[in-house]
Amino acid sequence: MNKRILIGVIMTECQVDFQKEILRGIISQAFKSNCDVVMLTPLHNFFMDTPHKQIEKNIYDLILSDRFDGFLYGRNTYCSEEVKTYIDNLLLRSGKPVMLMDQADHRSFETTSIDDCAAFEQITDHLIDVHGFNKIYCLTGPKKVFVSEERLKGFKNSMKKHGLYYDRSYCYYGDFWREAAKDLAKRMVRGEIERPEAIVCGNDYMAISLAEEFNANGIRVPDDIAITGYDASEEGYSFNPSITSFNRPNFQMGAEALRRLYRIITGKICNRVHNENGELRTGRSCGCTDDQTVVQHMHRQNKINARFESNMLMSDMLFDITNVDNTSNFADRLDNYTYFIYKMRHVSICLTRKYIDSPAGNFTDKLTFSPGDDVRMVLDKSAVKRENPPETYFSSFDILPVLDAERPYPVAYYVSPLHYNDNFFGYSAISFGKEPISFSTLYLQWINYVNVALEQLRVKAMMNRTISNANHALLYDDVTGLLNRNGIEKAISGIKENWMIQNTSVDFIRIQLTGLNKTYFQSGEDKCQRIYAAFAHKLRECVEPEEICGSWSSNTLGVITPKSNRAEELYNALAEKVKASQFSDGESCNVDFCIGLATQKITSETSLGNAMHKAAINRVYTYSISESNSNPQFDKLCMLRNRIMKNPENPWNISEIAESLYLSKSYLQKIYKSYFNKSIIEEMIQFRIEKAKNLLTQTSMTVTDISRECGYSSYNYFVRQFKISEGVSPSEYRQAHN
Repeated sequence: MNKRILIGVIMTECQVDFQKEILRGIISQAFKSNCDVVMLTPLHNFFMDTPHKQIEKNIYDLILSDRFDGFLYGRNTYCSEEVKTYIDNLLLRSGKPVMLMDQADHRSFETTSIDDCAAFEQITDHLIDVHGFNKIYCLTGPKKVFVSEERLKGFKNSMKKHGLYYDRSYCYYGDFWREAAKDLAKRMVRGEIERPEAIVCGNDYMAISLAEEFNANGIRVPDDIAITGYDASEEGYSFNPSITSFNRPNFQMGAEALRRLYRIITGKICNRVHNENGELRTGRSCGCTDDQTVVQHMHRQNKINARFESNMLMSDMLFDITNVDNTSNFADRLDNYTYFIYKMRHVSICLTRKYIDSPAGNFTDKLTFSPGDDVRMVLDKSAVKRENPPETYFSSFDILPVLDAERPYPVAYYVSPLHYNDNFFGYSAISFGKEPISFSTLYLQWINYVNVALEQLRVKAMMNRTISNANHALLYDDVTGLLNRNGIEKAISGIKENWMIQNTSVDFIRIQLTGLNKTYFQSGEDKCQRIYAAFAHKLRECVEPEEICGSWSSNTLGVITPKSNRAEELYNALAEKVKASQFSDGESCNVDFCIGLATQKITSETSLGNAMHKAAINRVYTYSISESNSNPQFDKLCMLRNRIMKNPENPWNISEIAESLYLSKSYLQKIYKSYFNKSIIEEMIQFRIEKAKNLLTQTSMTVTDISRECGYSSYNYFVRQFKISEGVSPSEYRQAHN
C-alpha cells in the first residue's frame, strides 16, 4: 500500500465558526482525495505575551517533520506578528510546498482566497434594495490586509452601482475585533462623526460591538441605525438583535486550497467535493426577521453543548485525574472521561520522555520541546474501546503511529500542545472519524483539565521522591552509605522476634577507628571522611547477608550477627584488607582500629544501646600501624594545630608557644613538622589564606578589611602571599567565584 499524502494545517482558534467552516472544507476535500490531515493547533491565540501562551508555539516545531508533504496555512488567524514570523521561518526551513489561505500574493508561498468583494457587494445591496437606505458607512478590517480591502471594494461597487454618494469619510478601517468598532460608535455618539442610516461591518464581532455601544447610549438598533456583519458567526445570531450577516463560502475556500496544494505536490488534479456557495443570512439588526431554520439549528446545537458542558463541570473529572501517582493510573482515570468530547472517534495522549523522566529531576528544571524529541503514547482510546499502547518511545517527527499504519481510509487529527505555564509535556491528538468537523470550546476545557492533572502528577512524583530521599537520609549514613543508628535499630526490630523465638545468642561487634583522631588534626575532616568511607566499604565486603552492618556513631561501625566467633574472623579479614589498601589505587584506609564485643541472648528487654556500650568496654582486638600516638607531646601538638586552624589571625609567636609547651623552640619546630609535614608558620599562612578565601566568596567585605580580619597589618603583603598561594589576586579570586 502506497503511503498517503499527509497535509499539515497551521491554524489557531479551530473552535470558532469561521475557522470551522474552512477546516470542514479542507477535511472533506482531503478525504475525497485520499489524503491524511494533521492540524497543528494551539489551545489559545497569542493575544498576550505570557510564558503560558508562548510555550504553545513549540507545537509548530513538528512542521519540520519529514512526514508532512505540504502545508495549508491560515496566517491571518494569528494575532501575533512574532508567532507568524516563527511559523513562516519553520515553513521555509521545511522546504515543503505551502498554501496560504485567505491572503493576497505572498513572496514565499502560494495563496488561495475567496471573492469577498462580490459577497460584500451583495450584503450592501440588501440594505439599499430591501430597506431603502442611502447613507451607508463601511467598517472593514485593518488597512492593506487583502480581505479588508476586498470587502471595502465590494461596498464601493454597490454604492456606485446604485448611484449613491460616498467618499473617504464613509469608509473606516478597523481591527476585525471590538476596539475599533467601539471607538467609531463613541465618536458618533459625541457628534464628531455624522450618524448614517446603516453601517456594514467587516465581520460580526465589530457589528456586535457597534450595537452594544449604541444601545448603551440610547441609540436603538435597527430603529435609529441599521447594522450588518459578515462571516455569519454563532455569536452574531445569538446577539440581541441578531446580526444580519453573510454566510461566507469558507468551506469552498478550504476545499479549493487543498485541491491546489494537492496539484502542486502530485502534479495531478483531484475531484472536487460538492460546492457550497455563500448566502445572505438575515437577522433583526437591519430590520429583517430571523431565519427560523438557522435559529432551530443553533438552538439544537447550543442545547447539546450545554448538556455536555454541564456534565463535565458537574463531574469529578478534575479531582479524579489529579488524584493519581503515575502516568498509567492517570491514563486509566482519563479513559473514563473521554465521552465528554462531542463526536470523538479517537483520542491519544502523547507525553515526552523529558516529562516522564522529570520526577527524577528538580522542581526548577524546565521541560522544553525540540524537534524529534522522544514521546510515548499513554492513552490510545477510540469511541468503541481503549487500546493498550506499547510502552516504547517514538520520535515526535512521526507525530502519531496511526499515520504509518496500513488503513483503507484516510484520517484527520487535531494535534494540540500539553503544557503548564512554560513546561511542555507533550501533545494530544483527536479525530472525529469520517465527519469533517472541528472540536468545540468544551474540548479546550477538557485539555486544560488534563494539563492541570499532568502538572499535579509531576509535582506529586517529585515530592514523593523528596520524601523518599528524606526517609533514606533518616535511616542511612551520608558518608558510608551504610545504615545509621536509626537504620540499625529498625533492622533489628524487623528480625528481633525471630531471634527471640529461636533463643539465639547474638554478637554485638563494635569497630572504632581510633587512628582517625590523628588524621583529623593532620589532614582535616575531609580526609577523615574519605578514610572512614573506604574502611566501611572493606567492612561491607566482609559481612554476610544475614548480618546487620552500619555506622553506629562518629568513626564507629557496628555489626550484629547471630553467628559465633565473628569478631575474630572480622578482625583478621579487616586487618588484611586495610593493610593492603595502602598499596591499591583507591583510598588508603590503613588506619588504627579496635574491636569490642558483647554477646547476649535477645529478649524483649534487650537494648541495642546497652549492648553496644558493653562492646565498647570489652575491647578484644586492636590493630595499630604506628606508635606515634604514644608520644605524650602528640596530643598537645594536635590541640595547638586546632587552635591555629580556628584563629589563624592571632599573632602566633614560636617562642611563646614553645615556652607554653615546655619545649625548646628548635625541638618544637622539628617535631611539629615531623607530625604534620609543614612548619607552624606555613600552617598559619595556609589557614589565613583559607579564611580569606571564605570571606571573599561569602561576604561583601573589602579586600583591605579581609586582610586585617585575617591578621595582616600590611595589605600589600597579604595580596602577595595570596597570589603566591592561589596564583591570582584576591580580587580576581572573588570575581572568578561569584
